[in-house]
Amino acid sequence: MGEDEHKAWLQEEVEDWISEGILDEHQAKLILSKYGLSEALSSTEKGSKKKDTSQLITALSILGAFLIGIGAILFVASNWQRIPTVAKMVLLLGTTYGTYFVGWELKFNRKTHPAMGEALLFLASLFVGATIFLTAQIFHVNANEHWLLLVWFLAILPFGYAFRSSSILSLNIVTFALWTTFYISQARYLALNSFEIFMLYLLLGINLYGLGQLHLKFERYAHFRLVHQGFGLFFILISYFYFSLETPYREILTRLTPVSWQVQVFFLVFMITSVLFLVSNVSMYCKVKSTKYELIVLALAFSGWLCTWMLTFFIDSFTTSVTEYGYTYTRMDPTIATILFILFNLLFFVLSIGSIMVGYYKATVPFVNIGMFFFVLGVLHLYFTTLYELLPRSLAFIAGGLILIALGWYLENKRRSIISEIKGGKVL
Repeated sequence: MGEDEHKAWLQEEVEDWISEGILDEHQAKLILSKYGLSEALSSTEKGSKKKDTSQLITALSILGAFLIGIGAILFVASNWQRIPTVAKMVLLLGTTYGTYFVGWELKFNRKTHPAMGEALLFLASLFVGATIFLTAQIFHVNANEHWLLLVWFLAILPFGYAFRSSSILSLNIVTFALWTTFYISQARYLALNSFEIFMLYLLLGINLYGLGQLHLKFERYAHFRLVHQGFGLFFILISYFYFSLETPYREILTRLTPVSWQVQVFFLVFMITSVLFLVSNVSMYCKVKSTKYELIVLALAFSGWLCTWMLTFFIDSFTTSVTEYGYTYTRMDPTIATILFILFNLLFFVLSIGSIMVGYYKATVPFVNIGMFFFVLGVLHLYFTTLYELLPRSLAFIAGGLILIALGWYLENKRRSIISEIKGGKVL
């Protein structure tokens, strides 16, 4: 095989690796440029534009399918009492199966309209949830039961991988997150507070992020890591943003009540799986040094959760009872509250910047956008809760407006610069 044949073979292989999710566009361009394949680079860019157009079509189709699904569900629900039970079941099962069948035909069998097929497969997965809840209503089962969400999650669990559908996989993650919230709230007899919800979401984010990293071991499903890690980063950052507020440790932490054994077991399972994913990522780092940024983010997120969990055991040592106007309540020591405020905000901003760095070095634009969004959100929170109180009101608005305009201009330019470098294949 001559040199030209070798280059042609490499170009074809790189294109296949991109389509299978083994490489991203940034890594592919670095490989091709190393061997002087400038023409291949231009063809890769054309393929990238086609891919972007295809993604736009897929996104619009999925949004359309979502609206159709909501409209169909509302239409059926408005006429539900007039339809016989047998007809209801035939309508529900037939619609769900028929939508799956048409979606499969368009995406995999005929391959004539893969984007539309993807949208119909997603729509059918929505119909699965509607079928489960409406069937429960037919047989007089309380629609508020948490296990209905679990059944929906389990019913569509294999479809994300079987249909190679990121949208169905995203729906699966959302249904699981909803189920965990409803399960614990019902186990707590509707006494679940927001602190426990975000402690749970933080563990969920760590698990999703670690699970996504493990997808790199399986070439066929490597591209699904972005879905898991994207949701993982979102749950991690939104949890730490909540902890960076003053309310959790000034008020809620002082009012925690004993939890049931079901909730304790639930958190214990999530904690064990988080440790397993952390250990697995340490093992991966020993073999592949380029995964160090993901490992750092995962380790920081879990360490913060562990410290917060330990804090709940010693919270009584940092609180005092205060009686005002005949009412006695528990209040955290102001010094401890200030220390927690600083530590949680510091950890939040470190993780936000870490998300941006991971996205930059791994050429993953969604990670950059998620990190930028929460970074700006954190800055806004600090301004309105801290700086605003230190300035006269009029000066605070003027200074705040100037700061926000400058910050928005800088961050938008920085975000575009990072994304441009990612897509341009700049060697770091």
